[in-house]
Amino acid sequence: MFYRFSRTLEEISINECRKEDLIAGCLKPEDLEASYGMLGISEQVMKECSMETFHYRSSIDIYSDYIFGILNLIDREDIYEPRDRVGIFLKRNLFLVIDMRDEDNSTSEIVQTAIHRFQPENMTLEKLVYGFFEGILSADNKMLEQKEWMIEAMEEDIHDGDLDRAFISSILASKKEVTILRNYYEQLLEISETLIENENNLFSIDEIRYFKMTATKIERLRNHCLELKENVVQVREAYSSTLDYSINSVMKLFTVVTTIFQPLTLIAGWYGMNFISMPELTWRYGYAMVIILSLIVIFFCLWLFRRKHLL
Repeated sequence: MFYRFSRTLEEISINECRKEDLIAGCLKPEDLEASYGMLGISEQVMKECSMETFHYRSSIDIYSDYIFGILNLIDREDIYEPRDRVGIFLKRNLFLVIDMRDEDNSTSEIVQTAIHRFQPENMTLEKLVYGFFEGILSADNKMLEQKEWMIEAMEEDIHDGDLDRAFISSILASKKEVTILRNYYEQLLEISETLIENENNLFSIDEIRYFKMTATKIERLRNHCLELKENVVQVREAYSSTLDYSINSVMKLFTVVTTIFQPLTLIAGWYGMNFISMPELTWRYGYAMVIILSLIVIFFCLWLFRRKHLL
């Protein structure tokens, strides 16, 4: 799939590509292997696009007359799913995307978004790259907002006391997801900053501003992730405080019960010594007197605890 930009947008074959025309295209690795020479792509780049790897870091390299990078794009629905792997080849007047791995056919949709974002007669290489990254980031704000609502829901659960054993697992999972997203945006930010540097003078100085706009948006997303991570830490601290409060409440109850029974234990021990000279042993009302004394001690302790706001 190749497109030529002039006064109109034309869909062309690879044989119709000319160096003087601005061309955008999207290929599978097997298609690239058959046509990389016609596009002026080195064999090293072709082999790298055909290589299977589990390395998930996005990166970009600058060469004398072209730029080649590989992006590993997360799945917004499940960031633990295998990532789409996309190669980007930039040469003067050529914007080529190599669809290395794409489970949901999203790469071609992103390319179509970039191609149709501006009028054909005003299209430039820089605008194509900008449109491509805009397509990658189009729904990320909504994704981060949903994660923010989820974290806020956790805070409400803590406030309502709606906790279970799986709650701490949810907190740790949220922290891990936010960390993965932060690293993902930092990699994209590095790529956009590399494009801004324009080391091989591939881009027009006046059009570099599009890359700066992309970098600004990615930086906002990265900062949003940092804020979410801080919120998750606060949720974890609130959860720990709630657990500490529950433990303190239980310990306070045990303390109250122990304090009440300590004088009763003293009374039982005192009158359990069975000395002959103890008048209560032979007194008719001695047993009742001990019961009444114990009740007085219990009610006094309860009154004292309530007065001290311990109950």
